[in-house]
Amino acid sequence: MFLVGPIASTLSAIVIVIVAIAPFSLQEDAPPVWEVTTVCDIPNEVQKGTCREPNDCPAYGAINDPTELSSVGRLSFLKQVQCNGTVSGQVCCPRKRRYESPALNENVPRRVRPKATNRIHSRFGDDDSCGSQSYVPKIRGGEIANIDEFPWMAMLLYDMKDTKMVVHGCGGVLINRNYVITAAHCVTGSEYDSKGPLKYVRLREYNVYDDPDCVIEQSALDCSEEKFDAKPRNITIHPEYDVSNHNKYHDIALIEIDPSPPYSDFLRPICLPEPELENGVGPGKKFSVSGWGRTDAFRKQLGNNALSPIKLKLILPYVEPEVCQKVFLPQHLRLGPGQICAGGQKAKDTCGGDSGSPLMHYDFRKGVWVLTGIVSLGVRDCGTEGIPGVYTNVREYLPWIKEHARMA
Repeated sequence: MFLVGPIASTLSAIVIVIVAIAPFSLQEDAPPVWEVTTVCDIPNEVQKGTCREPNDCPAYGAINDPTELSSVGRLSFLKQVQCNGTVSGQVCCPRKRRYESPALNENVPRRVRPKATNRIHSRFGDDDSCGSQSYVPKIRGGEIANIDEFPWMAMLLYDMKDTKMVVHGCGGVLINRNYVITAAHCVTGSEYDSKGPLKYVRLREYNVYDDPDCVIEQSALDCSEEKFDAKPRNITIHPEYDVSNHNKYHDIALIEIDPSPPYSDFLRPICLPEPELENGVGPGKKFSVSGWGRTDAFRKQLGNNALSPIKLKLILPYVEPEVCQKVFLPQHLRLGPGQICAGGQKAKDTCGGDSGSPLMHYDFRKGVWVLTGIVSLGVRDCGTEGIPGVYTNVREYLPWIKEHARMA
Protein backbone atom coordinates (compact mmCIF):
# COMPACT_ATOMS: atom_id res chain seq x y z
CA MET A 1 0.00 0.00 0.00
CA PHE A 2 1.53 3.30 -1.01
CA LEU A 3 0.49 6.86 -0.39
CA VAL A 4 -0.25 8.94 -3.37
CA GLY A 5 -1.24 12.49 -4.04
CA PRO A 6 -0.35 13.32 -7.60
CA ILE A 7 -2.74 13.66 -10.45
CA ALA A 8 -3.51 10.23 -11.78
CA SER A 9 -2.23 8.16 -8.91
CA THR A 10 -4.68 8.80 -6.15
CA LEU A 11 -7.56 11.05 -6.49
CA SER A 12 -8.44 13.38 -9.12
CA ALA A 13 -11.91 14.14 -10.55
CA ILE A 14 -13.93 12.36 -7.97
CA VAL A 15 -15.68 9.49 -9.01
CA ILE A 16 -15.64 6.50 -7.10
CA VAL A 17 -14.16 3.17 -7.16
CA ILE A 18 -16.91 0.74 -7.86
CA VAL A 19 -20.42 1.77 -8.12
CA ALA A 20 -20.97 3.53 -4.94
CA ILE A 21 -23.17 6.38 -3.99
CA ALA A 22 -25.83 7.10 -1.57
CA PRO A 23 -28.80 8.45 -3.46
CA PHE A 24 -30.95 11.31 -2.34
CA SER A 25 -33.76 13.53 -3.54
CA LEU A 26 -33.60 17.28 -3.33
CA GLN A 27 -36.72 19.23 -4.13
CA GLU A 28 -37.26 22.95 -4.08
CA ASP A 29 -36.64 24.35 -0.56
CA ALA A 30 -36.27 20.81 0.79
CA PRO A 31 -33.23 18.91 2.09
CA PRO A 32 -32.07 15.59 0.66
CA VAL A 33 -34.49 12.73 1.33
CA TRP A 34 -33.26 9.18 1.91
CA GLU A 35 -35.24 6.15 0.78
CA VAL A 36 -34.83 2.40 1.22
CA THR A 37 -35.87 -0.14 -1.40
CA THR A 38 -35.09 -3.76 -2.23
CA VAL A 39 -37.83 -4.47 -4.76
CA CYS A 40 -37.65 -2.01 -7.63
CA ASP A 41 -39.28 -0.97 -10.90
CA ILE A 42 -37.66 -1.43 -14.30
CA PRO A 43 -38.61 1.08 -17.04
CA ASN A 44 -41.12 -0.34 -19.53
CA GLU A 45 -41.34 -3.71 -17.74
CA VAL A 46 -44.29 -5.08 -15.77
CA GLN A 47 -42.33 -7.51 -13.62
CA LYS A 48 -40.40 -5.90 -10.79
CA GLY A 49 -36.70 -6.45 -10.22
CA THR A 50 -34.51 -6.56 -7.13
CA CYS A 51 -31.70 -4.20 -6.11
CA ARG A 52 -28.33 -5.88 -6.52
CA GLU A 53 -24.67 -4.96 -6.93
CA PRO A 54 -23.88 -4.29 -10.63
CA ASN A 55 -21.31 -7.09 -10.71
CA ASP A 56 -24.00 -9.51 -9.50
CA CYS A 57 -26.42 -8.57 -12.26
CA PRO A 58 -25.55 -10.15 -15.66
CA ALA A 59 -28.30 -8.17 -17.38
CA TYR A 60 -26.76 -4.88 -16.28
CA GLY A 61 -23.29 -5.97 -17.35
CA ALA A 62 -24.62 -6.85 -20.79
CA ILE A 63 -25.93 -3.32 -21.45
CA ASN A 64 -23.28 -1.31 -19.58
CA ASP A 65 -21.17 -0.65 -22.66
CA PRO A 66 -19.41 2.75 -22.56
CA THR A 67 -19.23 2.81 -26.37
CA GLU A 68 -23.03 3.05 -26.37
CA LEU A 69 -23.22 5.96 -23.94
CA SER A 70 -23.49 8.45 -26.78
CA SER A 71 -26.98 6.99 -27.15
CA VAL A 72 -29.26 9.19 -25.06
CA GLY A 73 -31.69 6.30 -24.67
CA ARG A 74 -29.05 3.85 -23.44
CA LEU A 75 -27.53 6.32 -20.96
CA SER A 76 -30.97 7.27 -19.69
CA PHE A 77 -31.90 3.61 -19.19
CA LEU A 78 -28.70 2.95 -17.22
CA LYS A 79 -29.48 5.95 -15.06
CA GLN A 80 -33.09 4.92 -14.46
CA VAL A 81 -32.23 1.41 -13.28
CA GLN A 82 -30.11 2.80 -10.43
CA CYS A 83 -31.78 1.81 -7.15
CA ASN A 84 -33.00 4.34 -4.63
CA GLY A 85 -31.84 3.45 -1.16
CA THR A 86 -29.27 3.75 1.56
CA VAL A 87 -27.33 0.82 0.10
CA SER A 88 -25.41 2.79 -2.46
CA GLY A 89 -24.54 1.82 -5.98
CA GLN A 90 -27.06 -0.96 -6.54
CA VAL A 91 -29.05 -1.41 -9.74
CA CYS A 92 -32.51 -2.81 -10.41
CA CYS A 93 -31.81 -6.28 -11.76
CA PRO A 94 -34.46 -8.25 -13.69
CA ARG A 95 -35.36 -11.77 -12.63
CA LYS A 96 -34.48 -12.84 -16.15
CA ARG A 97 -30.94 -12.62 -17.53
CA ARG A 98 -31.72 -9.60 -19.68
CA TYR A 99 -33.74 -6.41 -19.78
CA GLU A 100 -36.73 -6.39 -22.12
CA SER A 101 -36.01 -2.91 -23.50
CA PRO A 102 -32.49 -1.70 -22.61
CA ALA A 103 -32.94 1.67 -24.34
CA LEU A 104 -35.58 4.34 -24.03
CA ASN A 105 -37.28 5.86 -27.03
CA GLU A 106 -35.32 8.98 -27.96
CA ASN A 107 -38.16 10.43 -30.03
CA VAL A 108 -39.47 12.45 -27.10
CA PRO A 109 -40.25 16.15 -26.66
CA ARG A 110 -37.51 18.38 -25.33
CA ARG A 111 -37.90 19.74 -21.84
CA VAL A 112 -37.86 23.53 -21.72
CA ARG A 113 -36.16 24.89 -18.63
CA PRO A 114 -36.87 28.37 -17.29
CA LYS A 115 -33.99 30.80 -17.75
CA ALA A 116 -33.61 31.33 -14.01
CA THR A 117 -34.53 28.79 -11.34
CA ASN A 118 -33.97 28.75 -7.60
CA ARG A 119 -32.19 32.10 -7.70
CA ILE A 120 -30.45 32.91 -4.42
CA HIS A 121 -28.62 36.17 -3.97
CA SER A 122 -24.95 35.41 -3.36
CA ARG A 123 -22.75 37.32 -0.95
CA PHE A 124 -19.64 35.70 -2.35
CA GLY A 125 -18.62 37.83 -5.31
CA ASP A 126 -21.43 37.31 -7.82
CA ASP A 127 -24.99 38.52 -8.14
CA ASP A 128 -26.06 35.05 -9.27
CA SER A 129 -26.80 32.12 -7.03
CA CYS A 130 -24.15 29.90 -5.54
CA GLY A 131 -24.56 26.37 -4.29
CA SER A 132 -28.03 25.80 -5.72
CA GLN A 133 -29.03 23.28 -8.34
CA SER A 134 -32.21 22.43 -10.20
CA TYR A 135 -33.75 18.98 -10.45
CA VAL A 136 -36.62 17.28 -12.11
CA PRO A 137 -38.98 16.33 -9.25
CA LYS A 138 -37.83 12.71 -9.00
CA ILE A 139 -34.18 11.84 -8.61
CA ARG A 140 -32.99 8.31 -9.27
CA GLY A 141 -30.25 7.02 -7.04
CA GLY A 142 -27.11 5.23 -8.06
CA GLU A 143 -23.58 6.19 -8.91
CA ILE A 144 -24.59 8.12 -12.03
CA ALA A 145 -25.24 11.78 -11.22
CA ASN A 146 -28.10 13.80 -12.67
CA ILE A 147 -27.32 15.88 -15.72
CA ASP A 148 -27.89 19.09 -13.72
CA GLU A 149 -26.34 17.88 -10.47
CA PHE A 150 -23.30 19.70 -9.06
CA PRO A 151 -23.18 22.30 -11.90
CA TRP A 152 -19.95 23.74 -10.44
CA MET A 153 -17.91 20.66 -11.36
CA ALA A 154 -14.89 21.29 -13.58
CA MET A 155 -12.71 18.86 -15.53
CA LEU A 156 -9.02 19.66 -16.01
CA LEU A 157 -7.65 18.69 -19.44
CA TYR A 158 -3.93 18.31 -20.08
CA ASP A 159 -1.88 18.49 -23.28
CA MET A 160 0.06 15.21 -23.08
CA LYS A 161 3.71 15.68 -24.07
CA ASP A 162 4.21 12.20 -25.50
CA THR A 163 1.00 11.61 -27.43
CA LYS A 164 -0.03 15.23 -28.06
CA MET A 165 -3.51 14.19 -26.98
CA VAL A 166 -5.68 16.30 -24.67
CA VAL A 167 -6.70 14.11 -21.72
CA HIS A 168 -8.53 14.43 -18.44
CA GLY A 169 -6.31 14.25 -15.37
CA CYS A 170 -7.85 16.18 -12.45
CA GLY A 171 -11.01 17.84 -11.25
CA GLY A 172 -11.87 21.28 -9.97
CA VAL A 173 -14.75 23.40 -8.72
CA LEU A 174 -16.08 26.75 -9.98
CA ILE A 175 -16.34 29.47 -7.31
CA ASN A 176 -17.11 32.48 -9.53
CA ARG A 177 -17.07 33.37 -13.21
CA ASN A 178 -13.29 33.64 -13.37
CA TYR A 179 -11.89 31.16 -10.86
CA VAL A 180 -11.74 27.43 -10.27
CA ILE A 181 -10.23 25.78 -7.18
CA THR A 182 -8.20 22.58 -7.52
CA ALA A 183 -5.40 20.72 -5.73
CA ALA A 184 -1.91 22.24 -6.00
CA HIS A 185 -0.44 18.89 -7.08
CA CYS A 186 -2.71 19.05 -10.16
CA VAL A 187 -0.84 22.10 -11.45
CA THR A 188 2.72 21.71 -10.18
CA GLY A 189 5.29 19.05 -9.33
CA SER A 190 6.78 16.02 -11.05
CA GLU A 191 3.50 14.33 -11.93
CA TYR A 192 2.18 17.51 -13.50
CA ASP A 193 5.44 18.05 -15.41
CA SER A 194 5.38 14.51 -16.80
CA LYS A 195 1.74 14.78 -17.80
CA GLY A 196 1.96 17.99 -19.75
CA PRO A 197 0.69 21.54 -19.35
CA LEU A 198 -2.88 22.34 -18.39
CA LYS A 199 -4.71 23.01 -21.65
CA TYR A 200 -8.33 23.69 -20.69
CA VAL A 201 -10.69 23.84 -17.74
CA ARG A 202 -13.91 22.27 -18.97
CA LEU A 203 -17.30 23.37 -17.58
CA ARG A 204 -20.80 22.02 -18.28
CA GLU A 205 -19.46 18.49 -18.73
CA TYR A 206 -21.53 15.37 -18.01
CA ASN A 207 -20.98 12.67 -20.63
CA VAL A 208 -17.63 12.86 -22.43
CA TYR A 209 -19.14 11.11 -25.48
CA ASP A 210 -21.83 13.74 -26.11
CA ASP A 211 -21.96 17.47 -26.78
CA PRO A 212 -24.38 18.82 -25.82
CA ASP A 213 -25.31 16.30 -23.15
CA CYS A 214 -28.84 14.91 -23.04
CA VAL A 215 -30.84 12.43 -20.96
CA ILE A 216 -34.48 11.42 -20.95
CA GLU A 217 -36.28 12.51 -17.78
CA GLN A 218 -40.00 12.02 -17.20
CA SER A 219 -40.67 11.29 -20.87
CA ALA A 220 -38.87 14.42 -22.03
CA LEU A 221 -35.43 15.06 -23.49
CA ASP A 222 -33.40 17.14 -21.05
CA CYS A 223 -30.30 18.73 -22.59
CA SER A 224 -27.59 21.00 -21.25
CA GLU A 225 -25.79 23.74 -23.11
CA GLU A 226 -22.61 22.80 -24.97
CA LYS A 227 -19.44 22.10 -23.03
CA PHE A 228 -17.29 25.15 -22.35
CA ASP A 229 -13.48 24.81 -22.50
CA ALA A 230 -11.93 27.78 -20.73
CA LYS A 231 -8.26 28.59 -21.21
CA PRO A 232 -6.26 28.97 -17.98
CA ARG A 233 -5.06 32.57 -17.74
CA ASN A 234 -3.11 32.28 -14.51
CA ILE A 235 -2.41 29.67 -11.83
CA THR A 236 -1.91 30.67 -8.19
CA ILE A 237 -0.49 27.95 -5.93
CA HIS A 238 -0.63 28.34 -2.17
CA PRO A 239 2.76 29.78 -1.18
CA GLU A 240 3.33 27.19 1.57
CA TYR A 241 2.73 24.17 -0.65
CA ASP A 242 5.89 22.06 -0.93
CA VAL A 243 6.01 19.62 -3.85
CA SER A 244 8.59 17.48 -2.02
CA ASN A 245 6.54 17.05 1.17
CA HIS A 246 4.55 13.80 1.03
CA ASN A 247 2.08 15.12 3.65
CA LYS A 248 0.67 17.43 0.96
CA TYR A 249 0.05 20.32 3.35
CA HIS A 250 -1.62 23.38 1.73
CA ASP A 251 -2.59 21.33 -1.34
CA ILE A 252 -4.74 23.99 -2.94
CA ALA A 253 -4.50 26.22 -6.01
CA LEU A 254 -6.58 28.75 -7.92
CA ILE A 255 -6.93 28.73 -11.69
CA GLU A 256 -7.98 31.97 -13.33
CA ILE A 257 -9.94 31.16 -16.49
CA ASP A 258 -11.62 32.91 -19.38
CA PRO A 259 -14.90 34.26 -18.00
CA SER A 260 -17.53 31.55 -17.87
CA PRO A 261 -20.80 31.84 -19.82
CA PRO A 262 -23.93 33.07 -18.02
CA TYR A 263 -25.07 30.83 -15.20
CA SER A 264 -27.82 28.31 -15.79
CA ASP A 265 -29.09 25.01 -14.39
CA PHE A 266 -25.93 23.42 -15.83
CA LEU A 267 -23.38 26.02 -14.76
CA ARG A 268 -23.24 27.65 -11.37
CA PRO A 269 -20.61 28.28 -8.68
CA ILE A 270 -20.55 26.45 -5.38
CA CYS A 271 -20.71 28.45 -2.14
CA LEU A 272 -17.50 28.96 -0.21
CA PRO A 273 -17.59 28.00 3.51
CA GLU A 274 -18.36 31.46 4.82
CA PRO A 275 -18.75 31.86 8.62
CA GLU A 276 -22.51 32.40 8.33
CA LEU A 277 -22.96 29.05 6.59
CA GLU A 278 -23.14 25.76 8.43
CA ASN A 279 -19.80 24.13 9.16
CA GLY A 280 -20.17 20.67 7.65
CA VAL A 281 -17.08 19.28 9.38
CA GLY A 282 -17.65 17.20 12.50
CA PRO A 283 -18.63 13.81 13.94
CA GLY A 284 -21.62 12.24 12.21
CA LYS A 285 -21.39 14.54 9.18
CA LYS A 286 -21.59 13.23 5.63
CA PHE A 287 -20.20 14.70 2.45
CA SER A 288 -20.86 14.38 -1.26
CA VAL A 289 -18.17 13.99 -3.89
CA SER A 290 -18.53 13.94 -7.66
CA GLY A 291 -16.38 13.61 -10.75
CA TRP A 292 -15.01 11.46 -13.56
CA GLY A 293 -12.26 9.50 -11.81
CA ARG A 294 -11.35 5.82 -11.90
CA THR A 295 -14.30 3.51 -11.35
CA ASP A 296 -15.20 -0.17 -11.45
CA ALA A 297 -18.42 0.68 -13.26
CA PHE A 298 -16.75 0.33 -16.69
CA ARG A 299 -13.81 -1.91 -15.74
CA LYS A 300 -14.95 -4.81 -17.92
CA GLN A 301 -15.14 -2.68 -21.05
CA LEU A 302 -12.36 -0.11 -20.52
CA GLY A 303 -9.84 -1.86 -18.25
CA ASN A 304 -8.77 -1.65 -14.62
CA ASN A 305 -7.58 1.97 -14.69
CA ALA A 306 -10.42 3.40 -16.73
CA LEU A 307 -11.80 6.82 -15.87
CA SER A 308 -15.54 7.21 -15.92
CA PRO A 309 -17.00 8.84 -19.06
CA ILE A 310 -20.05 9.91 -17.02
CA LYS A 311 -20.19 12.20 -14.00
CA LEU A 312 -20.56 10.04 -10.88
CA LYS A 313 -21.33 10.87 -7.26
CA LEU A 314 -20.79 9.38 -3.81
CA ILE A 315 -21.58 9.96 -0.15
CA LEU A 316 -18.66 9.73 2.33
CA PRO A 317 -18.69 9.94 6.14
CA TYR A 318 -16.50 12.30 8.14
CA VAL A 319 -13.56 10.63 9.90
CA GLU A 320 -12.19 12.23 13.05
CA PRO A 321 -8.56 13.42 12.90
CA GLU A 322 -7.38 11.09 15.68
CA VAL A 323 -8.77 8.06 13.87
CA CYS A 324 -7.39 9.18 10.51
CA GLN A 325 -3.95 9.95 11.96
CA LYS A 326 -3.73 6.48 13.47
CA VAL A 327 -4.57 4.87 10.10
CA PHE A 328 -1.78 6.71 8.30
CA LEU A 329 0.98 6.30 10.92
CA PRO A 330 2.52 3.32 9.07
CA GLN A 331 2.98 5.61 6.04
CA HIS A 332 4.53 8.30 8.28
CA LEU A 333 1.83 10.77 7.29
CA ARG A 334 1.18 13.58 9.75
CA LEU A 335 -2.11 15.39 9.31
CA GLY A 336 -2.02 19.17 9.46
CA PRO A 337 -4.71 21.67 10.58
CA GLY A 338 -5.56 22.34 6.94
CA GLN A 339 -6.57 18.72 6.27
CA ILE A 340 -9.69 16.66 6.95
CA CYS A 341 -10.51 13.00 6.37
CA ALA A 342 -13.55 11.26 4.92
CA GLY A 343 -14.45 7.81 3.67
CA GLY A 344 -12.92 4.53 4.78
CA GLN A 345 -15.75 2.34 3.49
CA LYS A 346 -15.09 -0.60 1.21
CA ALA A 347 -15.28 0.28 -2.51
CA LYS A 348 -16.38 3.84 -1.72
CA ASP A 349 -13.69 6.42 -2.23
CA THR A 350 -12.30 9.12 -4.43
CA CYS A 351 -9.77 7.58 -6.76
CA GLY A 352 -7.46 8.12 -9.73
CA GLY A 353 -8.68 11.11 -11.74
CA ASP A 354 -10.36 12.74 -8.73
CA SER A 355 -7.63 15.03 -7.34
CA GLY A 356 -8.78 18.61 -7.10
CA SER A 357 -12.47 17.71 -7.07
CA PRO A 358 -14.78 19.05 -4.36
CA LEU A 359 -15.84 17.48 -1.09
CA MET A 360 -19.21 19.13 -0.42
CA HIS A 361 -21.84 19.43 2.30
CA TYR A 362 -25.41 20.68 2.17
CA ASP A 363 -26.43 23.60 4.38
CA PHE A 364 -30.02 22.78 5.36
CA ARG A 365 -30.72 26.24 6.78
CA LYS A 366 -29.69 28.17 3.67
CA GLY A 367 -30.58 25.45 1.15
CA VAL A 368 -27.22 25.59 -0.62
CA TRP A 369 -24.22 23.34 -1.27
CA VAL A 370 -20.96 24.42 0.35
CA LEU A 371 -17.38 23.58 -0.58
CA THR A 372 -15.87 21.66 2.34
CA GLY A 373 -12.67 20.18 0.95
CA ILE A 374 -10.49 19.42 -2.05
CA VAL A 375 -9.45 15.86 -2.94
CA SER A 376 -5.78 15.66 -2.07
CA LEU A 377 -4.27 12.43 -0.76
CA GLY A 378 -5.02 8.74 -0.39
CA VAL A 379 -3.71 5.25 -1.08
CA ARG A 380 -3.20 3.52 -4.41
CA ASP A 381 -5.76 0.86 -3.53
CA CYS A 382 -8.55 3.40 -3.21
CA GLY A 383 -11.76 2.05 -1.72
CA THR A 384 -9.88 -0.01 0.89
CA GLU A 385 -12.04 -0.54 3.96
CA GLY A 386 -10.81 1.38 6.99
CA ILE A 387 -8.57 3.78 5.06
CA PRO A 388 -10.12 7.22 4.46
CA GLY A 389 -9.03 9.83 1.97
CA VAL A 390 -7.38 13.11 2.96
CA TYR A 391 -8.82 16.42 1.77
CA THR A 392 -7.66 20.03 1.96
CA ASN A 393 -9.92 21.85 4.43
CA VAL A 394 -11.18 24.83 2.41
CA ARG A 395 -12.44 26.80 5.43
CA GLU A 396 -8.84 27.11 6.64
CA TYR A 397 -7.89 28.83 3.38
CA LEU A 398 -10.89 31.12 2.94
CA PRO A 399 -9.00 34.44 3.43
CA TRP A 400 -6.33 33.37 0.92
CA ILE A 401 -8.97 32.28 -1.62
CA LYS A 402 -10.95 35.52 -1.34
CA GLU A 403 -7.83 37.65 -1.64
CA HIS A 404 -6.50 35.93 -4.76
CA ALA A 405 -9.84 35.25 -6.48
CA ARG A 406 -10.90 38.90 -6.33
CA MET A 407 -13.60 38.15 -3.77
CA ALA A 408 -12.24 40.11 -0.79
